[in-house]
Amino acid sequence: MELLPAGDGTSFVASFWRPLQFTKDEQVIAGRMECRAAAERAPMRATWAEQSAIYEAETRQGRLGNFNEIDTRAEGTDLMSRFDVLGRRRDPLRYEVRSYIAVRTGHELVNIRETCQFLRDGQVARQNFFTYVDRHTSFVLALAPPAEADPAAATSLDTLTEIPS
Repeated sequence: MELLPAGDGTSFVASFWRPLQFTKDEQVIAGRMECRAAAERAPMRATWAEQSAIYEAETRQGRLGNFNEIDTRAEGTDLMSRFDVLGRRRDPLRYEVRSYIAVRTGHELVNIRETCQFLRDGQVARQNFFTYVDRHTSFVLALAPPAEADPAAATSLDTLTEIPS
């Protein structure tokens, strides 16, 4: 993994890649997945769960260039909202998954943006690229404990229960 300075000069973008094997007609073909991810903290806002609106705004503003949408998926809970877009670019032809993730942390919001491109031989037809992103990327947020937490109610070795295997 490599940390690159972002355009604003105050944050960083994590850049990493992973070799992959694609299949076509039961034949294994080599390729790779290149990803970039960045995160920022922001004040909580009412539209935090509408990650698709951010993608739509980027599309309207022309910020995505020649990105052609193929498929989308969305999921969310009370604490997390995620919107993924699978698309294709030309010159050279490559598939791309753009992820828009928001995590609620009390009064703040952590916004995570990730873009993964799939570079491969032209023989490989469209795959379920969402599966590759799910399998090979994950995010862990290191958050400070809430200020109002009751230390007496916190989990300790005495209060843990054994999980049956």
